[in-house]
Amino acid sequence: MSLAERRRLRLFTLCALYVAQGIPWGFTALTIPAYLAGQGLPPAYVGGALAMTTLPYAFKWIWGPIIDAFTIRRLGRRRPWIIFAQAGMALTIGAMISIPDLSGDLEMLALLIFVHTVFNSMQDVAVDGLAVDLLRDDERGRANGMMYASKYGGGILGGAGMATVIAHAGLRTALIAQVVILLAIMLVPLLVRESDQPPPKPPKLVTVLRSLAQVFQLRSPALGGLLMLTIGIATGMLTAVSAVLFTQELGWKYDEYAQITGGPGLVLGLAGSLIGGFLADKVGPRRLAAIASLTMAALWIAWAATEPLWTDRSYVYLLFLVEPVCQGVMTVSLFALCMAMSWPRIAATQFTTYMAFSNVASTIGFRIAGPISENLDFQAIYLVAGCMQIVATLTLLFIDPHQARRTLGDGLH
Repeated sequence: MSLAERRRLRLFTLCALYVAQGIPWGFTALTIPAYLAGQGLPPAYVGGALAMTTLPYAFKWIWGPIIDAFTIRRLGRRRPWIIFAQAGMALTIGAMISIPDLSGDLEMLALLIFVHTVFNSMQDVAVDGLAVDLLRDDERGRANGMMYASKYGGGILGGAGMATVIAHAGLRTALIAQVVILLAIMLVPLLVRESDQPPPKPPKLVTVLRSLAQVFQLRSPALGGLLMLTIGIATGMLTAVSAVLFTQELGWKYDEYAQITGGPGLVLGLAGSLIGGFLADKVGPRRLAAIASLTMAALWIAWAATEPLWTDRSYVYLLFLVEPVCQGVMTVSLFALCMAMSWPRIAATQFTTYMAFSNVASTIGFRIAGPISENLDFQAIYLVAGCMQIVATLTLLFIDPHQARRTLGDGLH
């Protein structure tokens, strides 16, 4: 079976692989931080654990040129990397079974999360490369929406799903369940081919790097990098801070918080991804990303201005309803925008560089959560986050998504 010749099969495969990314992401980025916060650990510790879920993504641009330049051609251009990374993801989640108390051995937990995320980032780069290779222009926005929605779906399983499993059957059962699911999904790339045609001869590594330097000399691709390096900082900061706010300040139980953010929150993020994927082809990804980002900033500022209502559960749920929808729409729009800005000659590597910048932004946000929470109260933190988001969004005004293709051609001949 060939992905290039079967549209439904390639969409199913891409979505299944994004589910595989989402399950451990939901577990390590939502369930574990909520668990640690529920044990009374301060924002600095929670943010430190969260940083391990994104730090390897900050360097995943390294994988782009390597995956573009090296492969086992008889197995396909991307499949060998996908299979190898998927196996590594399963093994590292399985290794967490050896930790009897997650909050009692934070160094080992952080190390395993870090190593797991290295494999997760490798799989992500290879899958994105596969998407860039196979997706047509007229299906890119919708496909990105479906793929990111699938990651949210996996996050629901890894977040609310695994939190529920832990509550009823214990941590070991939850970890075993994740390993089984990841190995089952690994069968998909094992059983399908990328194309009936032999893969193209990969470019030399030095050629990929020179082309990447060439394209980033243009204004819009460079501004795209700046955008991705800044637009996620506020979100990362609030992810760490909000877990502490709700479990320690507002008195929520950690599993209650994890089940809401990793359940309905991710369902709404999934819906936002699907909506964003559809609208990106209609409205344009640049405009849609700006609308979603500014709406989210306005929500944070309004939240900061209404602190007396934070103990009202019905009002709190409004934050959980609107924020993930905006996040999903914005993320998918930015993905489509980054694909449009990418020069076809090195599209996979350039797109991966943008995604790496995005994860640098999240990591910065996680890391500054501790110092900021020591100097500002929760109300001020949300106000600052809203202002940061507005400033980052202004970069979109100066980006021409098609500058690289118009100036340099497709670079494929």
